[in-house]
Amino acid sequence: MSLSRQGQYSAAADCYRKALAINPKIPEIQLNLALAEFKVGHFSEAVTPLRAVLSLDAGNAQAHMLLAMSYYGSGKFADAVPLLSAALAVQPANSELRYVLAQSCLWAGQYDCALKQFEQLLREKPDSAPVHILVAEALDGQGHQNEAIAELQAAAAASPSEPNVHFNLGYLLWKQRRDEEAERELRLELAHDPSHAQAYAWLGDIALRRDDPKAARPLLEKAVRLSADIRIAHLDLGILYAKEGPQEKAVAELREAERLDPARADAHYRLGRVYEAMGRRREAQAELAIVKRLESEQAEDALHKVSGRPPALPVP
Repeated sequence: MSLSRQGQYSAAADCYRKALAINPKIPEIQLNLALAEFKVGHFSEAVTPLRAVLSLDAGNAQAHMLLAMSYYGSGKFADAVPLLSAALAVQPANSELRYVLAQSCLWAGQYDCALKQFEQLLREKPDSAPVHILVAEALDGQGHQNEAIAELQAAAAASPSEPNVHFNLGYLLWKQRRDEEAERELRLELAHDPSHAQAYAWLGDIALRRDDPKAARPLLEKAVRLSADIRIAHLDLGILYAKEGPQEKAVAELREAERLDPARADAHYRLGRVYEAMGRRREAQAELAIVKRLESEQAEDALHKVSGRPPALPVP
């Protein structure tokens, strides 16, 4: 406890663990351990002692809230939702809590739940750009792209310099192949944030769709310099290098696109064709075999969506 008061939370956590090794059934020590882990951002590590607290003291409100926020902080949004919902039922006027619940619903793919909470937040603050942006994300998740675009336009009108508002709007317009409008929004994002890697990536893709490799290449290369994990930038660079050379660079970029999402067939197909052009027939056949397998899995998944999957076996 002395170490915690001095802000030495990692050292305090070690002491709490030693105490719990002697007697794990002291909820106050479990809670202190969880708090120490939480304060240094070790959200996953906070979960186990919090569960231990609740097994010993089921009505501990602080432990419930900390567990909810630990799930949220560690990205376990579906686990956070019921706990946050219960907390909000006790504190219905807590807008910050409602916002966290709405985000958790959204990122857990529970779009109806997210929209319900966001609508309440918008009633309280109708000009909140961050809420409009998240409403748009929920609507897009439900396939309502036009409504999502309208929400983002409202967000941009309320706060033109809001981070990502123009990028998100440009991205949705890009999905609808409204490339001129998308380009305008992406350039607005760059005017506010010149280091926005994704904006460069999608501008590069628009240039590539226009068959303008001279414009596309520097945009895509800048995107990957700024951020190495944007799949579309690696895929598009692979396509460009495959056409213009060098082929080795095409291979490297397409393999990186595969690594970032192995379940997408497009990079495997492109890489197979590059290997064929290089005379590397065995590697080409391996890539095209992956394409066939992925296409077969997608066809099977589409069938399940129509006919319904068989019930899962019960867990023994």
